Amino acid sequence: MEGIDLQTLSRVVIITGASTGIGEATARRFAREGWCVVLAARSEAKLTRLQVAIEAQGGRALAVRADVTQQEDVARIVERALAAFGRIDVLINNAGVGISGTLDSLGLDVFEYALKLNVLAPIAMLQAVFPTMKRQGSGVIVNVSSMIEAVAVPYMAGYGASKAALGYLSDAAAIELDEYNIAVIRVLPGMTETNFNANLLKTGEATSLETLFERAGLLKSVSPERVADAIWEAVLSRRRLTYVTVEDGLLVQTASVNPGVTNRFLRFAVRRYAPRKGTASGVSVKADIVRLERVAGLLLAAAALGTGVWLARRGRSESASA
Repeated sequence: MEGIDLQTLSRVVIITGASTGIGEATARRFAREGWCVVLAARSEAKLTRLQVAIEAQGGRALAVRADVTQQEDVARIVERALAAFGRIDVLINNAGVGISGTLDSLGLDVFEYALKLNVLAPIAMLQAVFPTMKRQGSGVIVNVSSMIEAVAVPYMAGYGASKAALGYLSDAAAIELDEYNIAVIRVLPGMTETNFNANLLKTGEATSLETLFERAGLLKSVSPERVADAIWEAVLSRRRLTYVTVEDGLLVQTASVNPGVTNRFLRFAVRRYAPRKGTASGVSVKADIVRLERVAGLLLAAAALGTGVWLARRGRSESASA
């Protein structure tokens, strides 16, 4: 990979939200590859345990208790990283929070916090590491987003909007920082076996993404280790956009190619599996299921077209980067 010598064992990665889930799995993956790992999160106890575990296996780690919504903490993460290891090669913006609630009942104060953590904090971290990466002449910034950024999912509009904003800003930053050999890329996991649901900010009338998608049979959860593998490969390739599974990429591309069919399917899925309180579907359950099956058939047909478009785009992207 341009800008990173894989034979050198002193490369440094900062990972926010490193205490659990995807962040922890990613820290362990990079540490196994010989990287110095800077662990940032709010839970000092969990970070310390992870640092000890990494060091016990011969790795190098630094735990920095920090709240990335606070500018002084953002600056301190970078300062501690440079003081300990002297450089920063990769930043992984993984810290984030889910928010669930219909738009008519969404608490704006809760939404504001989600935007601060999911959107503003990654930009603050990017700004903090930029001078170092510019001076080094290379770097990779990974924004861990979500496939929901490209699919309008009911009950999760606030969360999806924050990730869509992060995606837009990531693409803009990728163009702006390219001249400094700094790649800004993003990874879009689908459902992951983490404590996402436990930490979900519920406001107004809410449900979870996992509940809706699992009941509708759209996606299956993957381990955080699989997401960590995807992040590792994305860093090596400097690929602008990475999906964790083929199914994730297929659903996103299908929604892009045929949003009308996707929205119809989701409307039926909500009525069948997560109806709003005080509402009636207006059709019998049997008729609802028949309609779901018909729309699912249209979705599968659109998926075939979406797959072709996705593979063609990916082929052109890989050819251009070769």
